[in-house]
Amino acid sequence: MQSRAVILKALILGASVLVAGAGLATAQETAPETAADSAAETVKTALPEVTLKGPTQTPLPKLPEGTSPDAEFAYGVFQRGWYLTALAVATPLAEAGDVAAQTLMGVLHETGLGIRQDPVKAAQWYQLAAGQGDPGASLQLAQFHLLGKGVPTDKKKAADLFEIAAEAGNPSALYNLALLYQEGEGRPHNEDKARELLKEAASLNDPDAQYALGLSFLEGLSGVNDAGQGAFWLGRAARRGHTSAQIYYGILRFQGKGVEPNEQEAGDWFERAATAGNPVAMNRLARLYAYGRGRELDPVAAAGWHYVARALGVSDFQLDGYVESLDDETRLQARKKAEQFSATLIPEAEDPSQKSP
Repeated sequence: MQSRAVILKALILGASVLVAGAGLATAQETAPETAADSAAETVKTALPEVTLKGPTQTPLPKLPEGTSPDAEFAYGVFQRGWYLTALAVATPLAEAGDVAAQTLMGVLHETGLGIRQDPVKAAQWYQLAAGQGDPGASLQLAQFHLLGKGVPTDKKKAADLFEIAAEAGNPSALYNLALLYQEGEGRPHNEDKARELLKEAASLNDPDAQYALGLSFLEGLSGVNDAGQGAFWLGRAARRGHTSAQIYYGILRFQGKGVEPNEQEAGDWFERAATAGNPVAMNRLARLYAYGRGRELDPVAAAGWHYVARALGVSDFQLDGYVESLDDETRLQARKKAEQFSATLIPEAEDPSQKSP
């Protein structure tokens, strides 16, 4: 089973952008300009002579007079990109049993920010924090057991840990636990229980859960199917930017299944997903342009979108035949249109001598 990535406590607090942007950035180490004079002596000695300054170049926050660095301060400097400082503050706290600091140590070892990436040590820190009931650490350790990252693959343990985080109301944990019930891995197969958990996560505006819940109403095996509910939840996920939901909801709109038929709106959903880079949506949109359904008849746009989808590895025999039936001038214009699309949708070829399609 393929599970989506989950967001840790530290990342929920605002560090996700820094994590995404800092991994490939070349950060410079400079002496902090605003080091807290009142920091505890143990932390002062732990801090290196130079401290990694984050990609945002935000200043190191000052501690209030007469206070010592705690886990909240460590998270704060982590969010600002001062990863070595976060490591220096969190280490003694984590070793002393501070659960939030232990979770942060797991994040640092997992991501390789401020320290060498080490999934085994990350799992050990998450285990310590999870043992104290921390839902964020339980959530990430569950993913480690699910994927065999730093620990042996164990879907039963993963389910147990997801359940801890799910009881704390974490939508990612609810979603992942639902999938385990749905597939009968780590938990006995129970589609009703899976749907119950998906409803909880979907009500918390998790788009993956909304999409999965919509599918369960449309394609579930329990016999409790409801096209209207399926369309409702797929529409919720589509509005939150879930590209697969946008395609499926567009199909429902086109067919009038669970919702009123509206070919123009169906085309709008296909176009949103296509411009986000989804080749399946590109072919769906191409068909609308090819046959004048929900879009004005436009052979150039139809062939252009199909060319891009085909370059991304998704073909369509019907559209292949359609494109071949076009005259040379129309195909030439379509290739030019495809080049405009592909400039933003298709990455540069790894081999500089080979042009991107």
